[in-house]
Amino acid sequence: MSPAAPPVTRSLALGFRVARHHLAERLDSKGTQAAAVVGLQDTPPGTAVLALAARADVAPEAIDELVLVPSIRGAPMAVAVRDLAVFTAGLEPPDEEAAKAVTGNAWKFLDGITAMDALNRVSEAVHDSLRDGPLPRDDFHQALRERLPAELLWWCNGCRSHHVHPSLWRATGIRGVLAIVGREGRSAVFGLPPKMPPVEDPGAELARRFLRTYGPARPKLLADWTGLATSHAKALWERTGELVQVDLDGTNAWVLVEDAEALARATEIKGVRLLPNRDPLNAARDREVLVPDAGLRRRIWTSIGGPGTVLVDGEVAGLWRSIRKGNRLLVTVEPSGKLRAAATDELAAEVERLAPFRCAETGQLRMGTL
Repeated sequence: MSPAAPPVTRSLALGFRVARHHLAERLDSKGTQAAAVVGLQDTPPGTAVLALAARADVAPEAIDELVLVPSIRGAPMAVAVRDLAVFTAGLEPPDEEAAKAVTGNAWKFLDGITAMDALNRVSEAVHDSLRDGPLPRDDFHQALRERLPAELLWWCNGCRSHHVHPSLWRATGIRGVLAIVGREGRSAVFGLPPKMPPVEDPGAELARRFLRTYGPARPKLLADWTGLATSHAKALWERTGELVQVDLDGTNAWVLVEDAEALARATEIKGVRLLPNRDPLNAARDREVLVPDAGLRRRIWTSIGGPGTVLVDGEVAGLWRSIRKGNRLLVTVEPSGKLRAAATDELAAEVERLAPFRCAETGQLRMGTL
């Protein structure tokens, strides 16, 4: 008979994740690349720099040390140059089923073209369009129109024109041919990413990053996090190395062998962080580990425009939103319970610290209802 899997409480799992996301103790001024261990999603634009501020003692311009590429689930992710292969080639689909998953809904509009062939052809067109230099959004789409046949151009009701389906052109980011290199107003400017350093088996490394930061976990959670086909995610999972099974509050889950001791050791976490709605910590799909309260989960994970989360001593303790008025950042915090005595002062300091990351000179805290 196999020995029973050791029990792991929600508190232990959450403490492990918070620490691995560098939210238990801030990294120093050289910690920008380490802060992006699983990428910093930049949806909407400006989100990645807020996630960086929560993790490292850096200035806002430190975000420029990272490269912004369409990656996991097609979302723009700020990643270290050294990790480009992990967040691009690491998602490369091995077959047609996997290609359909990484191209989202785009494959449904293809007529007589496989998802893999479409990904190949559009990736080539993207590279050809950008090899002479960056292009603003409209020029980028026009360049693709000039290089691709009508069957790869989708009718967009929003802009009343034909262009490559958004899920398809974003998927070319995994081919290492597309980066967001600037902005013109609200629109992105696209260019080629820098040459990526080689990584041995980037797909396996991507799965290991997931386990190191979202463990204990299951293959289905990896598939949900990456947006990959279940079979593709399972294949990456099987290449991660030796795993240890645990019982996470009655559910089978796994961690890397080298992480088992850290998971079992309770970590005392002190301090306050203001996390953006799309913060990497919030990206795990077993959301009940982070937020046990179902009503609070519904308020955080909305389709668009959800509030940020207030992390106090490693637990979600409220919600926040901000607005800039002149040179002042006004942050409203709605506690989800009673805060410890010093937490309000720490929140005020955190708001002040966050102000320059929102292009403000000073910050002001308001406790109230969102």
